[in-house]
Amino acid sequence: MKKKINIKTALIIILLFSNIVFSQYNFNDGLKAGSTSGKMILVSIYSTDDAWSKKMEPVYSDNKIASLMHNFIFVRLNATGNERYNYLGKEFSANDLSRLLGATGYPTHSFLNPDGSIIKFKYNGNEYNGYPGYLDVGDFEKLLNFFINKNYLNSDLSKFL
Repeated sequence: MKKKINIKTALIIILLFSNIVFSQYNFNDGLKAGSTSGKMILVSIYSTDDAWSKKMEPVYSDNKIASLMHNFIFVRLNATGNERYNYLGKEFSANDLSRLLGATGYPTHSFLNPDGSIIKFKYNGNEYNGYPGYLDVGDFEKLLNFFINKNYLNSDLSKFL
């Protein structure tokens, strides 16, 4: 009987930690959560019909990535959606907001300070608002750590990716 309890306990622990979950927000709710929590906001800009955006989904659910995502408020922004957003005192369509955040293609990942201001960073000496394109687990982990460790303040992202 005691072995069964230990096996059940072990199975529960394995199940709990094998699928680490993090919250996802829409843009407006994410801005509020960032302000309240003091966490940076990671905006995943995507299109529902884009194959590369869909390919990012398993990356987000990787256990290593999911554990890093707890450092951020994770926002999903459908650039081709019909939603309208208030940001910086102005109203934006989803597409216009996506472009403001640096989207030049899908997916694009942009980072905001807890107050909602855009975190600019350098890549190959040029300044950007967002990082476009698909990233595998290893590269996405490097991107997240670049922002978690605040390397964007004095380093070029190209030295990390």
